[in-house]
Amino acid sequence: MIDVNLCRTLELPATATVACQGAEGAYSQIAADVLFEDCDILYMRTFEGVFRAVESGLCTYGILPIENSNAGSVTDVYDLMKKHRFYVARSLKMTISHALLAKERIALNSVRKIYTHEQTVRQCGDFFEEHPDIEICVCANNAKAAQLVAESDETDIAALASQNCGELYGLKTLKINVQNNKNNFTRFICISKDCQIIDGADRISLMLTLEHRAGALHEVIKQFAEAGFNLLKLESRPIADTDFEFMFYFDVQASLEDEGAHILLDKLENDVQSLTFLGNYTEITQSQIV
Repeated sequence: MIDVNLCRTLELPATATVACQGAEGAYSQIAADVLFEDCDILYMRTFEGVFRAVESGLCTYGILPIENSNAGSVTDVYDLMKKHRFYVARSLKMTISHALLAKERIALNSVRKIYTHEQTVRQCGDFFEEHPDIEICVCANNAKAAQLVAESDETDIAALASQNCGELYGLKTLKINVQNNKNNFTRFICISKDCQIIDGADRISLMLTLEHRAGALHEVIKQFAEAGFNLLKLESRPIADTDFEFMFYFDVQASLEDEGAHILLDKLENDVQSLTFLGNYTEITQSQIV
């Protein structure tokens, strides 16, 4: 499946060139700054631009949001995983706090439009239910939303973004912690072109397809249980141009230092239609490295 010795590395480098989607102030950029002491960031317009930048060698690493604790999976990223070749070198669970930002300190009932990303809309659904008259304008990125508000001549519009964006673009904070739940986390993956397994890695990600028959998924899940590995995440995404067939993504609490993991992967490779190893890595939380 994979030569662990060829992938072994002690740690992520302190400095690196990293691709992120959005603009300065985006949560992906904040995640990059958490993971690397010093990074040269390339801002891409789309998530696919991040994958392509890593694949082409334009940068060493890419940062992508993969899942939010309240709004669920970032399905655009999962769909792009089927198209691009990469490895996960590390993941980060980061606290996300959304602030309502405007050019001037105006009352909430004076805000006519709010610009933000669609994931943020889902994370702040309670706020929008309380303010049904506010028009939602979806942007590609929260940092872009803040930049748009800052550059607009209108004073009755606002952005939902990080307070860091407010400082960056000179906006006033109208409200903090707008998200539904104060325990609002987003998981980011740090991807690389080459496989890098850092010492202590304890999470394996896989992508696989199964025969389109009853019980196929159950049989795979049973194998993880029988091998004693905890299944941390299971995501399914439809395969284009098929009759309701799916690609499955698994996160498993396991390490390739464990011979049992190799045995399981070898068995899965023989039992499923296709199996792609996406990485063996560690997930860290923001508080562990601040």
